[in-house]
Amino acid sequence: MGERHKILVVEDDALIAMEMGERLEDLGYAPLEPARTIEAAEALLRKERPAAALLDANLAGSSSIPLGAKLAAMGVPVAFYTGYDVIKNLPPELAKAPVLTKPVSDDALSAALKAMLP
Repeated sequence: MGERHKILVVEDDALIAMEMGERLEDLGYAPLEPARTIEAAEALLRKERPAAALLDANLAGSSSIPLGAKLAAMGVPVAFYTGYDVIKNLPPELAKAPVLTKPVSDDALSAALKAMLP
């Protein structure tokens, strides 16, 4: 098997981040160390370039949309996951980003990643 796609997970809840990483591994991806804040994600991006990113839409009261826009500008496909049905005010560069509703099923996660990655 070839090199596994590296996936950035940005999630403020440590338990959810750990579980998401395990699920990504089970699906055949290589999760990077989870980032719990925007700042941690940006620091990680200075060292690693992920193939795709999964962003919790709400990080301890802060929106991850600006980080998603930054990733999109870098050519990194982004998917958001949220406890809400929709995310309002997505900029045009993120209009086609998948939005997954928590709890995210393995099927939905797998389908989103397959759609985002070649």
